[in-house]
Amino acid sequence: MLTSRGGAEPQALSVPLLKPRPRPSRYGLTWSLVLFASDLLSLFLAGAVASELVHGSFARLFSIAPHLQLVLLGVLLWIALFERMGLYRRTFATNGRDEVYASLAACVMAMAPSVALFLAVPTLYPFRHLLLTTILLTAVGASLSRFAVHAALSRIFPRTSRRIAVVGSSERVDAVPGDLSLTTADVVVKFAIDEFDNDLADVLAHGDSARIDWLQSALDRGCTELIITEALPAELMPGLLRITEARGIQLAFAPMRIRPHACDFTVRRDGGLALLYPQSLAITTPGADRLRRLFDLALVVPALVLLAPLLALVALVVFLDTGAPILYRQTRVGRLGREFEILKFRTMRVDAEATSGPVWNSSRDERTTRSGKFLRRFSIDEFPQLFNVLRGDMSVVGPRPERPFYVDQFRRMLRRYDERHLVRPGITGWAQINMRRILDPTEIGEKLSYDLFYLEHWSIFMDVMIVCKTAFEFLFHSAA
Repeated sequence: MLTSRGGAEPQALSVPLLKPRPRPSRYGLTWSLVLFASDLLSLFLAGAVASELVHGSFARLFSIAPHLQLVLLGVLLWIALFERMGLYRRTFATNGRDEVYASLAACVMAMAPSVALFLAVPTLYPFRHLLLTTILLTAVGASLSRFAVHAALSRIFPRTSRRIAVVGSSERVDAVPGDLSLTTADVVVKFAIDEFDNDLADVLAHGDSARIDWLQSALDRGCTELIITEALPAELMPGLLRITEARGIQLAFAPMRIRPHACDFTVRRDGGLALLYPQSLAITTPGADRLRRLFDLALVVPALVLLAPLLALVALVVFLDTGAPILYRQTRVGRLGREFEILKFRTMRVDAEATSGPVWNSSRDERTTRSGKFLRRFSIDEFPQLFNVLRGDMSVVGPRPERPFYVDQFRRMLRRYDERHLVRPGITGWAQINMRRILDPTEIGEKLSYDLFYLEHWSIFMDVMIVCKTAFEFLFHSAA
């Protein structure tokens, strides 16, 4: 992994292929209602306990009809916001702890409209302490209830493995599993057929879909999904759908020449045609870019004010330890491939790469200074990147930027690597909260899969959840 300038050729990094991540879990109607009821109960109990703590009487809160109406409006507002954030439709959580972070993020986002409601109604000003107490208790109550629901859901209905049958020509069938979102428990059964069209001739002649060999094999193996890489004659579809729907099998077509890289597709029927309409990923739209920029500024400006004394203290420590320069500037690749200088507190010797050239970061780097070891351990060396965000080079959340030297290697090894550059790079990201901070080069393929997952499923709620988890793991030092 070491390189040298003016001497030996740089040694290429060995990086595996992209490793797709599991899809978000979707809630059924029953569990959506259970979550709805638990959130409603949490809001009610939070209001009751807060009233007892602040006023000493829960009944006083409802002694005036307008106040009762506003309280009910506030509860409905929180539930409506939870629904809009998708908390009753799907979850990105893989464990109960992640469910807590998601609940905290939802409460943070729902807090703003509630505060605005109280500010808009002057007669509610005396209830400001009640509002703050209720919000805090709601955050705790909703998080605990969702943690309990997630634990119950995992125990009663554990995540089942997918059994997927892939049918088509040999070349296409072999390519499908590499692009699916799979877990280690999922099973893929391949049916490679050299002369796919000729294989269907007998079926068409008799008009009986049950005569298809690969369909019967998929049924016998208990497959729950059937993916076909070839186009089927229209005459076969009614019979094929009748069989798969009766057995509870999900049928899908995978046109291998069309890949949803850096875009989404919607399917519409136009007469006798099925048309695919590509559209930009939500995170790449101008509206999303403006929203993310507002989110960045809303976090960074107060953070710089609050952290100013700490930044000054750290700067003094670095100067007293190793002298100037205090900040380390390094070229990184940002949005749309544009290069910028990332800022960090210096944690290595000034001449760390004078003879070696670009070196992959490791947890036991001998070039690290005494103060640098402490700053790295608690990720304090990353704080100057708040100025990168303020300047617009970076966002708070996004794929971490890499050095041009490594970007050139990774983009040759991973065909989707440049999709990371569709958005501003971030201080933290989906990969950072799901993987270790310091990675081995062989993990870059997995890291890219997390970055692509973030781009494809982005929402402002997801950004808030990532910030919440990053903040908690920074405070408790569980991901440094």
